[in-house]
Amino acid sequence: MSPPVHVWYALTEQLAASAIAEARDLLSTAEGARCDRFRFERDRRDFATAHALLRRVLTVHGTLPPAQWVFAEDAHGKPFLAPDQLAVEFNLAHTNGLVACVLTNAGPVGVDVESVERAVNADEIAERYFSPAEIHALRATAGVERQARFIELWTLKEAYLKAIGAGLSNPLNDFGFDLNGTSALRFNAPPASTSAGWQFALFAPSTRHRMAVAVRSDREVEFHVNAWPPGTMPLATMVRTSAAS
Repeated sequence: MSPPVHVWYALTEQLAASAIAEARDLLSTAEGARCDRFRFERDRRDFATAHALLRRVLTVHGTLPPAQWVFAEDAHGKPFLAPDQLAVEFNLAHTNGLVACVLTNAGPVGVDVESVERAVNADEIAERYFSPAEIHALRATAGVERQARFIELWTLKEAYLKAIGAGLSNPLNDFGFDLNGTSALRFNAPPASTSAGWQFALFAPSTRHRMAVAVRSDREVEFHVNAWPPGTMPLATMVRTSAAS
């Protein structure tokens, strides 16, 4: 039986002030302090909603109330649950208008989200951080498609780095992704690593966003996508996925 990878997300731009306040109330003292340090209201909204979403989703799959989950961080800043709580791998991400988290028992996991409308110089960033094959593929596209392709590659890279717990300290151009055809992708691992066991999925929660998930498992996983609150919006569209290798 394929182990499940539970992906949850929420769109935040239309959230009522009361919903944002409820999310803020679920945060720990440390989380609340981090939230309050953001300069812009939209960033405080997305931070609070992302961390509250993770707490609520842990409660869906566990037993504690949302406010009672306790987190710690490893040396690289990757969060994990304190001992004697739910035995699960998880990760969370947020960008303007979208937050997401992922939970699984399959193995290390990471998630990243971005807006395809993000104002960046895709060519300049790709030259610095993408693999030669990715740069070539990006140059072969144009216009809106090129911007979307850049964001798709970036979110996949971030999801992988978050799954291994390395963050952006790890070189982004020594690994990469081939986006094959219209729905498949292939992972090219760093020289000192292997692509074996790594599985990826790329989703479109809205026309403006992309969401990438990376998981390492010795079995083929099954992605379960859910919107929060359940039943409030159409589920994210699967854009691309990779098979277990």
